[in-house]
Amino acid sequence: MDVVGQTRADARRAAAAWFGSAPLHSLVIEPLGNGHIHQTFLLHNPAKEGTRYVLQRVNGEVYRDVELLMQQTSRLLDQLATDIQFTNAYQVPDLVITPHGQAYSYEKRPNDENAWRLWRFVDRSVTCDPPTERAQIREAAAAFGAFQRTISVFTPGDLAQTIPGFLSMSSYLDAFDQAVDQRGQSTLQPLRQWLDLVAASRQWPDEILRRNAMIHGDCKINNLLFDCDRKRVLAVIDLDNCMHGNWAWDFGDLVRSISYSRGGFHEEDYRTCIEGFLAGRGALPDDHSTTNQLLALAPGFLAFMLGLRFLTDYISGNRYFAVSQTGENLRRAIEQFDLYRQFQTYELQMHEIASKVSANLD
Repeated sequence: MDVVGQTRADARRAAAAWFGSAPLHSLVIEPLGNGHIHQTFLLHNPAKEGTRYVLQRVNGEVYRDVELLMQQTSRLLDQLATDIQFTNAYQVPDLVITPHGQAYSYEKRPNDENAWRLWRFVDRSVTCDPPTERAQIREAAAAFGAFQRTISVFTPGDLAQTIPGFLSMSSYLDAFDQAVDQRGQSTLQPLRQWLDLVAASRQWPDEILRRNAMIHGDCKINNLLFDCDRKRVLAVIDLDNCMHGNWAWDFGDLVRSISYSRGGFHEEDYRTCIEGFLAGRGALPDDHSTTNQLLALAPGFLAFMLGLRFLTDYISGNRYFAVSQTGENLRRAIEQFDLYRQFQTYELQMHEIASKVSANLD
């Protein structure tokens, strides 16, 4: 059996935890999405139109404490469901519990144990990556802002890091240094320009490093589901990395992902992101000066951080991000570093735009 066939077979066996063994032959199982971490599948029964599910194999190498991950997922879903303002605008993802009352299931095989979870598919939903209209960008930014507002009720002790050191620049720099030391500088000469870029970009203002809010932690635009016309956000998904962080990290990652998907930085895209995010989020925990600084700095911070993570993984032998071909993580790193340089070039203009938008909202 080839790799694709084996993967489908694994998913089919895992689905038995929810559906039993009898009807499994009638389930159609197809790969879904292009995420770098989990394996995700669409499940549907052609004989039962409208009955569709999303089955995920949780990456246990990345999320080592599945119990913690799923406990926090349940808490987040409960909070979203009780916020009337949020539920009036968005659907809350529906996690399907097994007949035994579990939020996830283990598929146990010799020398292998994988955790799986099942979501109900959001009907008539699509992703919007890349966005083709700025109205879509505004919708996306407002949804992530509203999500951050909704989870602001949690305290720093309520949500633990499901990945130790996640979004910690110091941790990523330490991991990079360790990877370089293990490989040896002499073997990494073809990467010299990227090693030099990292060396020149190690110092960041305290304001962007400080944790000051509860965040989504993975605000890529493809972590939103739009309606089929791509006019309105239906749901915010991928709640695995919600934690105590810096509010600007969510904003910065959204700008980074949109800029990447649209071929580079565009001032009007950036302005639209600010307007939408602030409209959804409301009050931010900083004064105007710090807010504007963070709005301008965060996209570059997140692009550099992601590039650093890809480069570290490439040097380490691709242990974290899934790859389909040799050199893929290096290519990803170079793309993010190129974007980082764009943000550096436009940082003054970004600060001016942030200041004008903030002033107009007063």
